[in-house]
Amino acid sequence: MVTTEYPYGLDFPILRISTELCQTEISLYGAQVLQWTPTGQLPVIFMSPKAVYAKGKALRGGIPLCWPWFGKNTEDSTQPSHGVARISTWQHASTEELEDGTVKIVLALPPEQELMPSGAVIIEAGKELMITLLTMDVKQAMPFSAAMHTYFAVSDYEQVAITGLEECAFTEYADDAIEHCEDPLIPAGHIDRIYHPVPEQQEITIHDPAWERSIRICRAGSASAVVWNPGQELAAGMGDLGAEASRGFIAVETAAVPAENLALRCGETHQLTTRIQVISIN
Repeated sequence: MVTTEYPYGLDFPILRISTELCQTEISLYGAQVLQWTPTGQLPVIFMSPKAVYAKGKALRGGIPLCWPWFGKNTEDSTQPSHGVARISTWQHASTEELEDGTVKIVLALPPEQELMPSGAVIIEAGKELMITLLTMDVKQAMPFSAAMHTYFAVSDYEQVAITGLEECAFTEYADDAIEHCEDPLIPAGHIDRIYHPVPEQQEITIHDPAWERSIRICRAGSASAVVWNPGQELAAGMGDLGAEASRGFIAVETAAVPAENLALRCGETHQLTTRIQVISIN
């Protein structure tokens, strides 16, 4: 069953998916998955209890989309950081139930500015969660970068381990970063890393023994990954998060970052995909 509800006001329509396979919430504002909980599992996606639902502001948690650029727009400093996708209201184009019970939702964003491409997001929610971000109708050659900034719910982010990135080079952007165990990666405090290059076929896994599960992340159209958590000290000053809430997630992003030097030509389409699976380890 798919219903449309307005718990945060008329500007924030929420699609709720309730099936035998999962419970899922999708905000049309930002085309953002807010929740995905496979049947019999704890929530997989973290949403901040202090998230602010206000037009023009990104929602803290879920899977925000950085599109059609990641970080600052180097060609126009007046444009919003991380693009327009996460602060735009998308159109609900279609809903389909697949043979295995997975629900497929398609959202669309027509060009909001003269030279902006159009975007589409395909969300398939079932035993697995798969999200595909399409960049289409490119009107002129343009630099391109994007990311799915996924906040993964964990028992305690300083007690989880991340594998799959051990052989990958990274740049650390946290100026107060402390030393981390690296093989596997066990994050602590503020961490803000871009791993590049990351082979497209490389799986990344979050191991969470306290919750007796692992979360496997598969990617396509991506040669980079981001690992981020602000740490308690920085999070304490974030009005839409807070120190204690920061321990409940680790962000692992499927990304095509500026370092990849992607340039889309007129008429080209780019596809960025993340696939998320939960594996019990009890």
